Amino acid sequence: MFRQTTLFGVALLLLVAGCGDSDETSDSFGQTQDGGAGAAGSDGGSAGTSGSAGGAGAAGSAGDAGGPSCPPLASSALQFDGVDDDADMGVAPALGLSVFTIEAWVRRDGAGMSAGTGVGGVSLVPIAGKGRGEDDGSTVDCNYAFGFWGDVLGADFEDMESGLNHPVKGKTVVPWGEWHHVAATYDGQAWRLYLDGKLDGEAVADAVPRADSIQHFGIGSAFDSKGVGAGRLHGAVDELRVWKVARSESEIAAGMYKTLKAAGGLVARWALDEGATEAVDSVGTLNGTLHGGATFSKPGAALDRGLPPGIIAAEPANDAALTSSKADLSLTLTDPEDKSFEVTFYLRELTTADDFSMVVMPDTQYYTRSGDDPDLFYGQTKWIMANRDSHNILGAIHNGDIVDNATVLSQWAIADKAMAFLEEPLTGLPDGLPFGVAVGNHEQNPNSSYGGTEERNKHFGIDRFKNRAYYGGHYGSNNDESWYTFSAGGLDFVVVSFSYNTDPDAAILNWAKSIFQQYPGAFGIVNAHYIIGSGAGFGSQGKAIYDALKGLPNVQIFTNGHVSGEARRTDTYNGNVIHTMLADYQSRDNGGDGWMRIWEFSPANNELTVRTYSPALDKYETDDNSEFTLPIDLRGSGGPFNAVATVAPATEIVTTSLPGIKPGRTYEWYATVSDCVHQVTSPLRRFTTAP
Repeated sequence: MFRQTTLFGVALLLLVAGCGDSDETSDSFGQTQDGGAGAAGSDGGSAGTSGSAGGAGAAGSAGDAGGPSCPPLASSALQFDGVDDDADMGVAPALGLSVFTIEAWVRRDGAGMSAGTGVGGVSLVPIAGKGRGEDDGSTVDCNYAFGFWGDVLGADFEDMESGLNHPVKGKTVVPWGEWHHVAATYDGQAWRLYLDGKLDGEAVADAVPRADSIQHFGIGSAFDSKGVGAGRLHGAVDELRVWKVARSESEIAAGMYKTLKAAGGLVARWALDEGATEAVDSVGTLNGTLHGGATFSKPGAALDRGLPPGIIAAEPANDAALTSSKADLSLTLTDPEDKSFEVTFYLRELTTADDFSMVVMPDTQYYTRSGDDPDLFYGQTKWIMANRDSHNILGAIHNGDIVDNATVLSQWAIADKAMAFLEEPLTGLPDGLPFGVAVGNHEQNPNSSYGGTEERNKHFGIDRFKNRAYYGGHYGSNNDESWYTFSAGGLDFVVVSFSYNTDPDAAILNWAKSIFQQYPGAFGIVNAHYIIGSGAGFGSQGKAIYDALKGLPNVQIFTNGHVSGEARRTDTYNGNVIHTMLADYQSRDNGGDGWMRIWEFSPANNELTVRTYSPALDKYETDDNSEFTLPIDLRGSGGPFNAVATVAPATEIVTTSLPGIKPGRTYEWYATVSDCVHQVTSPLRRFTTAP
């Protein structure tokens, strides 16, 4: 659905999936890579990006980096288009397991579609598994599901006793366009997820999976007991194995770079080699029938070609302040097979050309009543669209109380017309400017009672947004809680909007938390009608939201209206910094005179400058409460990288001196290391040069 560019990988339209829920939902994010090289991961900072350092992408997939002396990869993989492709092995009783390991090489090429695993479960873009959400407490429960929970790994099963779900979730972004080894194990008590041979998530279940499930086993989709698939992988799978034992981390790491035709405890193995007309099981007879356009493609994962090189250290240190205008970039490398390899360094300078903006619209309720001036409301959204290019406006937020009376249709007509200006198609944005709207207490009937948003959902409900690429999804059956996304120079943003609620439900808070957990590489923003008051103290909902999300390093900004005035506060929890801002002008002349906030983001300076502006008055307000600058983490946002140096053959310590470095500037860099077959990418790092 959505996504322009990213360096990290940042997904998933999270729906609360009920039993028997077979709806498929397109994921919101996608990933392409700047500079034509593997994705670089951040090794620090509150953006929380974990990146792909040490990933095992094949150099051959982008051309053999080592030149003619490097034999090309001859392997193949099973390719899925994310729409209707899959492989179905049928009921496959031999794959019904209560203790197991499922592992494969996977390359994500796009968002795909997700499928739910049942009430209390998760929504996954399937890699492979046996079942999905269908019913509880019978043989049509899910035995095990394995896939992508947003940008991270996820797995689930329903238990023999009652059909309860027992999900587990990963922590590390799995980027697009790269081969990565993934595995999920269950030993009878605990789930464990592995990414590239390293533990990435675990959860105690202490339950017995539904091993007698009659749901089908499948690759690239999740099947029910009738063989109906839901969810679709957009990408490729290679060397898929299912074991009847829970393999250890060391066993997974030792075997992941090898093909394997037979071994103790191995129940099924699909090489997924080109030339077959089905997914052939080399261990038994559990061949899979291919559906849609699923086909074999080259190259596959880099198997039986040794181990990839490793990156031990990178210099200069992240966020280093260089004391001269000279910059030396250095990697310390290791190669298990002592092969020759080549290193390419990528660099970009961050400048004002990378700056971008968002617009935050406070309460507009007093522009919609009989006798009010709706042009103040229309003027705000018209200004946003007219100045989108000059201010590089990439998204908008409405803090709620979009109308004053929830049941007055004339007010909704004004709000509809005003916000529709943002939906006018733009070059590169056929769905218009991405935006989200919180639910204010004046949109509830009775006023200030959670729920009662029937009329609101007629105008700003799921149907208005569901086919828009930027729309992430919603909680429950309406659009009272929702989220949207956009990308800024390679950095994804996730904005979650709440409904006014003085006593928020724990399930809603957990839903919001899960959105940010699915996209740990994204910049997180919370939009709610009431978080803090004019004295900067938390309201009850604001405190509950903060307590639920304060431990997430990618959540950086809270924004709200509701209380007339301007205020802000900054809170730090275990190093995680969250800035909260109130802006509401409804008590001013003419219901607010069109005052709104412009957020100006500067990736070069890791700063957010907040300005207060009225299109009606064509005037900025510049007092300390209305114009100020906050430190934030914008690493990963910027223009394209350029390859600035290639060293081949490389030694264990590789250094390059960069020409043309300018004084007093900010730069980001990463490097790729190739040994003909494998390619790994260093973490993204930043440095500044002396004035």
